[in-house]
Amino acid sequence: RASRNKSEKKRRDQFNVLIKELSSMLPGNTRKMDKTTVLEKVIGFLQKHNEVSAQTEISEIQQDWKPSFLSNEEFTQLMLEALDGFIIAVTTGGSIIYVSDSITPLLGHLPCDVLDQNLLNFLPEQEHSEIYKMLSSCMLMTDSASSDYLKTDNELEFYCHLLRGSLNPKEFPTYEYIKFVGNFRSYSNVPNSTCNGFDEAVPRAYRTSPGKQVCFVATVRLATPQFLKEMCIVEEPLEEFTSRHSLEWKFLFLDHRAPPIIGYLPFEVLGTSGYDYYHIDDLELLARCHEHLMQFGKGKSCCYRFLTKGQQWIWLQTHYYITYHQWNSKPEFIVCTHMVVSYADVRVERRQEMGLEEVSSEVVSSALKDSGASLDPEQHFNALDIGASILSASRTPSVSSRSSPKSSHTPKSDPA
Repeated sequence: RASRNKSEKKRRDQFNVLIKELSSMLPGNTRKMDKTTVLEKVIGFLQKHNEVSAQTEISEIQQDWKPSFLSNEEFTQLMLEALDGFIIAVTTGGSIIYVSDSITPLLGHLPCDVLDQNLLNFLPEQEHSEIYKMLSSCMLMTDSASSDYLKTDNELEFYCHLLRGSLNPKEFPTYEYIKFVGNFRSYSNVPNSTCNGFDEAVPRAYRTSPGKQVCFVATVRLATPQFLKEMCIVEEPLEEFTSRHSLEWKFLFLDHRAPPIIGYLPFEVLGTSGYDYYHIDDLELLARCHEHLMQFGKGKSCCYRFLTKGQQWIWLQTHYYITYHQWNSKPEFIVCTHMVVSYADVRVERRQEMGLEEVSSEVVSSALKDSGASLDPEQHFNALDIGASILSASRTPSVSSRSSPKSSHTPKSDPA
């Protein structure tokens, strides 16, 4: 009997430990939950997880051109990087309700700058009427001119110019010649936009029902390939590595944390000048920072772009100091700690230096979440679904708009 009671107590203790571990995994305050409630919540979670997994399998891309070892999200991201493009979703009134993060390295806009804005705000004025006519063409099918822009079914392809983002908003605006390829779809639960679109210009007979809204979902690609891109999105903040430089700013040492960040192994950079890897637009600011270092023996650099082995510009900020010989007190070398920074942080710093108001990167990231940069797939746009349609659309012959290609960077005075 004593041994049976002991085994029962051991079983109860093990059960209590398991319940405690399960409750620690549940969201919210679980202190006042009894064992039955904890088990019910766990069962509910497992049921929902199985439902989501089943839906994911149904929507999984089954074509043989998609590697089976890649998820839909990974495949879509790789596809966008290879195409030099990004995904955008626009209402027929021009309101931008979704844009992927890859717009930042290509055009210099943060997603939060573009969301809830009208697409026409980023176009030269000369192209406004033509682009709006194409966006509203799905509801004006009786117009013979509109059908010229439409491909089979609801697909649409056209060229236009998009405004490039800049660290300095006072700079003269430049435009990038780009290509839209996508189709019109009807969605429910589309987020409401507060920007001034042109919905009122569409006749009421052609408008969609209140529960649904027609959106133009497309990939946007640069007409001229961009061989050097900026790595604007920092996946792991506060990544850093150290290096040592001679007084002539040549690499003497590179630690083991550098290769995953900049791509170079130590022997590839030793003896080369740090200035060989800096962006030409940042050289003047960096020269001032290094002059300050030579005068005061330590300091912090501005944010600057460093060319990685993969031919991408990564934003860094460096803390450095000069070390001196212990016997003759002569300067020996410079010790640097380089920290990776995001494009949002760089923009905040640069615009504050110019005396312009700018929201912090924390506010930017929270705004992205609130405004729908990570839209719920069931409510808005499933990245899988979009990616599959984009690939199929890219395989069909195209009918482009009557715009003529220009140079990659077009000033506002001559947008077309």
